[in-house]
Amino acid sequence: MIETTKHPVEELHRIGQFLLDSNESNEIASVLELHNFYDQFLYNHHYDKSDSKDIFLEHGVALSTDNAADCLKDYKRTARFIKGVHNAITYTLSKFSKTKINILYAGCGPYAPLILPLLSFFKTEQISVTLLDVNKDSLNIVGAIISELDYQNYISEIITADATKYKYPKDKPLHLIITETMFHALTKEPQVAITNNLAPQLIKGGVLVPEEIKVSLGYSFFSKEPYLNQYSDEYYISNTEKETKRRIIQPLFNISKKDHKDISKNQSFYFESPWQSIPENYEETPDICIYTQIKVFDRTTLENEDSLITNPYCIGSLHNITERSKFKIKYNIKNIPKWEISTI
Repeated sequence: MIETTKHPVEELHRIGQFLLDSNESNEIASVLELHNFYDQFLYNHHYDKSDSKDIFLEHGVALSTDNAADCLKDYKRTARFIKGVHNAITYTLSKFSKTKINILYAGCGPYAPLILPLLSFFKTEQISVTLLDVNKDSLNIVGAIISELDYQNYISEIITADATKYKYPKDKPLHLIITETMFHALTKEPQVAITNNLAPQLIKGGVLVPEEIKVSLGYSFFSKEPYLNQYSDEYYISNTEKETKRRIIQPLFNISKKDHKDISKNQSFYFESPWQSIPENYEETPDICIYTQIKVFDRTTLENEDSLITNPYCIGSLHNITERSKFKIKYNIKNIPKWEISTI
């Protein structure tokens, strides 16, 4: 059993309540308690997460069990997503008040951290959860946790599948999708491809978490940008003597349920910005950067530098293209999602 002073279900419920009640001053503490809860389970059952490897898919990398578990330590990200998911479930239950709602959690990893701490806040008659991950090792662990917590009545299925290709049963209405498979600036992991595949499968009026991802282009002095360091649990600024200067130039694209038609013109999503003129006097902000903001659900958000997945991302320097008159940036999810710069 998970060794706590309370029954494991009571302990996880307490941690879940701590997370939901937390604010910026104690979000880290609440997620640390959740991390310790899962770590205790692994220790008690002699699981070794390090045996698992990253899996390379057609449109991104599915994290190994070890790396997926480490994402929990991106504290503000975990806390905000759990709060957003709780609000999304409550909203969906009110919207579809006469039926049991079906929830798909794609890319759940070994802990299913965005749903397991919340299950005790709802009745088994209210929700039915499908857990999906391409990594069998991760699903073995989450299955064992569910068994120990005796949460089987909440879980419809645990499925090993690629979420970029998975088809939800047509005879079951899909009310809510949870998928958080992101690296910064939507690189590396298959968040865009998963959204592209799953969002159209929602029932009319269904809910997607995250609700919206906004990606913007800007100029900065990247080495002076604040960014979140998950290991020190604080922001690190390389030069504290000067305030970071940043110029947000334009939005590039959004990822959301309402935008999925725009991002699914072809199976391999490809984006090109308009041509950009090189600005005059760019020495103070010479680096071309991608900025990400996430609306988890309703008023729950992650802003720039709140999280590893909203850290600024530098894709090049204006110093390297000054002999050219214009440039554009490109984003492609084929193989490994990435950004590139083209010049004329």
